[in-house]
Amino acid sequence: MPGLGERVSKTVASAGGSVLAQVVAALSSLLLQLIAARELGSAGFAAFTLLIATLTVITTLHTAWVGDSLTVLDRFDPRVRAALAASSVVTLALGAVVGTVLAIVLDAASGLGVLLFGVLVVLWLLEDTGRRILAARLEFGRLAANAVVDFVVVFSVLGAFWLSGALRLETVLAAMCAGSLAGVVLAVVSLPHEELAWPGLRRATLREADLRGIVSFATWRTAQAGLRPLTLMLTRVAIVAMVSSVALATVEGARLLLAPALTLINGVGAFLLPRMVRLRQSGTPLRLGLALTASLALTALTAVGGVVVVALAKPLEPFITGGNFPIEPIAVAGWAAYSVSIAATLPVSMLATAYRHSRLVFVVRLIESVVGVTLLLLLLALRPDLVNLAPFCIGIGGVVTSVILVVRLRALRHEEPTLPGERMSHVAQADH
Repeated sequence: MPGLGERVSKTVASAGGSVLAQVVAALSSLLLQLIAARELGSAGFAAFTLLIATLTVITTLHTAWVGDSLTVLDRFDPRVRAALAASSVVTLALGAVVGTVLAIVLDAASGLGVLLFGVLVVLWLLEDTGRRILAARLEFGRLAANAVVDFVVVFSVLGAFWLSGALRLETVLAAMCAGSLAGVVLAVVSLPHEELAWPGLRRATLREADLRGIVSFATWRTAQAGLRPLTLMLTRVAIVAMVSSVALATVEGARLLLAPALTLINGVGAFLLPRMVRLRQSGTPLRLGLALTASLALTALTAVGGVVVVALAKPLEPFITGGNFPIEPIAVAGWAAYSVSIAATLPVSMLATAYRHSRLVFVVRLIESVVGVTLLLLLLALRPDLVNLAPFCIGIGGVVTSVILVVRLRALRHEEPTLPGERMSHVAQADH
């Protein structure tokens, strides 16, 4: 049996791989948004922001339904696997259709841009599925390598477009398509045959698939996971509709300064869920106190980072926007507060998800989102000049959400619902 030092080293290495993958993905997103802010102007940046918001919502729903089910349920059970395959086909098709329609409705793209965005949605979801399988296998080194390859391809293609003088919204989308395609190919090459084996069209039907096992877990998880990205998308659409695209560019420019903090938070979350699931499956009790300690530590780190970023907001403004629009420190402070609210909730919500209390997380986050969006709409209707306070509105309930989750999890700590199709023998075979 490995010693304590060896176990700690392996855990740190796994967490490091997860965080590195998030860092690379977030750096890619940040650089793309910086390029859009500097090269496409305020209107182009606002359009790109709406497309990214749409892509984020679609990806989050797909990941929560398919990706988290791959992680938490027994993906090697034939009936569960058939249900996952059928679900993947549906989410890919719906994602492409919904993404294309929203790009048109939001007037964020037209012509070739709409077509490229539809293709990007499909490739992005396929790449995300491959990455979730790597995470479920705790292969965070390969996960990081996948993100690096995507990054290199995106900016190589984008650099070629830039040298040819053809840097437009369409070329940015084309570069993102190329990066996602490279990520998909690498995932296919990296994963063993048993992870990629298709259950067959006959099995992947409503009769043969264990859809009930998927639905009982994934419905609440999908609803819960989609709340925050949907709230962000509604926020952006409301700002454009009730104020202006320039106002959205200003608020989003401030958000870019908090990208490192949000990257850290997402990296921790990407590591915690599969790790907690693995511990639960092995019979190791997950202590609420440890999740709460992680929440406090992550919150404190995020708060300190937020203070530093607010102080540097004005000196960094020319670098972020290229002089196309201003960045207000109060908006930066709002996004810092929003980041703190996510950090306060994340470890505890991951613990609840690992124990399949997704409905609980959904309910408290729904209350948080409804309150935040309501405050935002009131603010924009009564004082549109205070649009830079928008991040405060949508982040105001995060800490309260964390407290409610802790109280409820204490009451539910002896309950662990079981779902059809989870067998540890299959999980163990997958690891070896």
